[in-house]
Amino acid sequence: MKKSSGPRRGRPALALALISSLLLVAAACGSGGGTSGSTSGSSSANASKCGLGNGQKATGAPLTLGAIVTKQPGTDFTGITGMTQAYFSCVNDNGGINGRPIKYIVETEQTDPQQVAALATKLIDDDKVLAIVGSTSLIDCAVNHTLYEQRGFNVIVAGVPFACFSTPNIAAVNMGPYYSSEGAAQYLVSLGVKTMVVAGANVPGGDHDISGVTAIAQANHIPSKGAFLENVPISDAAGIAVKLTQAAGDGGGVVLNFTPPEGLKILQAAEQQGLIDKVKWAWSTPGNDASVVQALGPAWNGKLGVNAELNLVDSTGPDNALYQKITKQYAPTIPLGSFGQMGFVAADIITHTLLGLPDSQLTAQGVNAAIRQIKNFKTDILCKPWYFGDLQQHVPNNADRTVVPQNHVFVQKQGCFDIAPLQGNNLDTIRQTEKSQGLNGT
Repeated sequence: MKKSSGPRRGRPALALALISSLLLVAAACGSGGGTSGSTSGSSSANASKCGLGNGQKATGAPLTLGAIVTKQPGTDFTGITGMTQAYFSCVNDNGGINGRPIKYIVETEQTDPQQVAALATKLIDDDKVLAIVGSTSLIDCAVNHTLYEQRGFNVIVAGVPFACFSTPNIAAVNMGPYYSSEGAAQYLVSLGVKTMVVAGANVPGGDHDISGVTAIAQANHIPSKGAFLENVPISDAAGIAVKLTQAAGDGGGVVLNFTPPEGLKILQAAEQQGLIDKVKWAWSTPGNDASVVQALGPAWNGKLGVNAELNLVDSTGPDNALYQKITKQYAPTIPLGSFGQMGFVAADIITHTLLGLPDSQLTAQGVNAAIRQIKNFKTDILCKPWYFGDLQQHVPNNADRTVVPQNHVFVQKQGCFDIAPLQGNNLDTIRQTEKSQGLNGT
């Protein structure tokens, strides 16, 4: 059973029964029985379920939550908020939050700071959201973290810029491109690469997102041969593939940090030009996506290490099994992948927090106070229990895996490992606080 020291509601295991697959999905959303650090071979006797799991539509007064998400050419994170919405739809079909449905307002943005600031104010002041959950934006954290601090909002995101991981009122279910790219570089170090090169999207904060790769290379006395920012959508994937492999040289390593469609362009171009075996390849977490591995041919088997901040998308723990079922029933157009898992985990956390609160605390003040108290939230999708806690910087997801393609599916290459502490990445301090406050059982 999932456990958290924040407000929670007890969750009986589902009895085994012969029911249709539709009813199985409808009765299955929002509660888990996994343990931290599970792999694709893990399982549990406790099934996960949506909310109350009673198969009855919620009809009471809605509880309103909100999110801000980037959607623009070359960068589209709406699969994350789409999965959060799908989870809430399943909850609403299963009794809601003690009879009250969740209303989810998602605002899309195009990296305009004034627009993003206005959207946060709208959600808080006009829409009267109780909490902000599942936001995934290139600039929201940087633009709005001061507002969230001033208004007492503890925001659960899928983080992108470093401000999502270095401010007191925002905690992410993922570790973001900076830490994930660092993890991808750690994988290349383990392969003994002679040099290292990194390329990422030319978006706000993109230079910092890939800076950890250079730092990992330097810490391991590996020559860094370049850090490149590429405009997205990518229009010359072949040219980029040649540039990166030439810069790295034979026996070098290349780290990619792009969304699934853009990174896939580079890999397919590399295959077309016979460049796969010229270097060792790695990709940050967005590459852990079914659309990617299904598109890669057998030539890539075992030759691309993807840093997976979340479990294998076909892992069999109860939470990930529920994620797969909800996707099939409520969001069939969203590919199975890390982005969808991020949206699922964010929704799972807030749902269980809301279910544990009395009606008198279902206010913005009450809900955000409860979010701050979340710790030891276990799910088989993450390597370690998740927490919010009282910290100046938040990186609760700071250990992950490496997966590699094998005949159109990803398989685990490296089990859960810690992202390396570096100067300026706060991980030493964060892990010390985890232990002193008992935030994740470490």
